[in-house]
Amino acid sequence: MTNTFNTDLRRKIAAAMLACGGLALVPDPAGATAFRLTATDVVVETPAPLFSSSDISGYLILDDAILPGQSFGSASITGLKLNFGGIVGTLADVTAEISPGAVQAFGTRSADGKTLSVFDFRFGFPSGVKGCSFICAGQIIINSPIGGADVSNFIAIDDPDVTTLSIIDSYTPHFELVPGGIPEPSIWGLMILGLGLTGVSLRRRGLANPI
Repeated sequence: MTNTFNTDLRRKIAAAMLACGGLALVPDPAGATAFRLTATDVVVETPAPLFSSSDISGYLILDDAILPGQSFGSASITGLKLNFGGIVGTLADVTAEISPGAVQAFGTRSADGKTLSVFDFRFGFPSGVKGCSFICAGQIIINSPIGGADVSNFIAIDDPDVTTLSIIDSYTPHFELVPGGIPEPSIWGLMILGLGLTGVSLRRRGLANPI
């Protein structure tokens, strides 16, 4: 009786997970390493009409071949999502910082592999990104080997007359290793819904077949 019930429970849970798209992760943990981006010391220029908040967040996906202590370039970045106060771009969006050309990025994983000890990424978002009709550009800098007075910042201009402007003057970026990848919020919601429906189904089964 117990074994049959447990088997049935496992099948119901598996079915619910499959119905919800399974444990869909960004990225596939078998082939990439994910770092979550957060920021402290955020200084936002005011007024900032294009920003819905002062939040800076996102994630960076590195090829799994980049081991702790190793350096990497643009080609090793396999996934990216950046949110600057509600202006969001992905790896498919990023362009060169200002002028046409290749996106420049290089960095180094820390010795323990849990953070990025060096990261210099200078980028832009194209006009298709909301809030970036004219130009969006920024840089994420952690111990840049280039040196100088570079700071991490982001600017968004939504019209050529520079009347709609938002600037993040500076911030301190942090990248923290996320074991196993990053679940998308929509996937978490579907998983919770699926498991909830499984629980309801099992409860009804128990009421219909009391011991």
